[in-house]
Amino acid sequence: MSMRLRTRWLPIIFFALAGCGEETELPQAPTLFIDRAALTFNREFNHGTYVGQTTYNSLAIQNRGLDPLDITAITLAAPSVFTLQLPEGFTPNTPLRLETYDRAYLTVAFMPTDDVEYDGTITIESNAANAAQQVITLNGLGVAP
Repeated sequence: MSMRLRTRWLPIIFFALAGCGEETELPQAPTLFIDRAALTFNREFNHGTYVGQTTYNSLAIQNRGLDPLDITAITLAAPSVFTLQLPEGFTPNTPLRLETYDRAYLTVAFMPTDDVEYDGTITIESNAANAAQQVITLNGLGVAP
């Protein structure tokens, strides 16, 4: 009886341990992880940003691989109402190196000049095995005050 009970609980305990996020085995290759694929600005409830006002949105970039992740380029392709603040320590000539579980942050400011919808993209280029080119979409709506 006691032997049967023990084997019945074993898979449950194993499953609980396997479910702990950071305990999983990481790939050797640098792996880019972003916490969202789109940055929107005050778009919940179909609202927007008042013309002349500024709203901000941020994105976390993380290396989930064992080898260092080198971010070599971050490019903004968007109207001038979007302004990109690059991660600390990143310059176009100096790749930003993220070791395992290191994070960097991108911040975008949105200041509409007209009551229209604006779209754009940010492209992150790196040595990541999973996404050498990662595109993040931008969307904002200008609203007349």
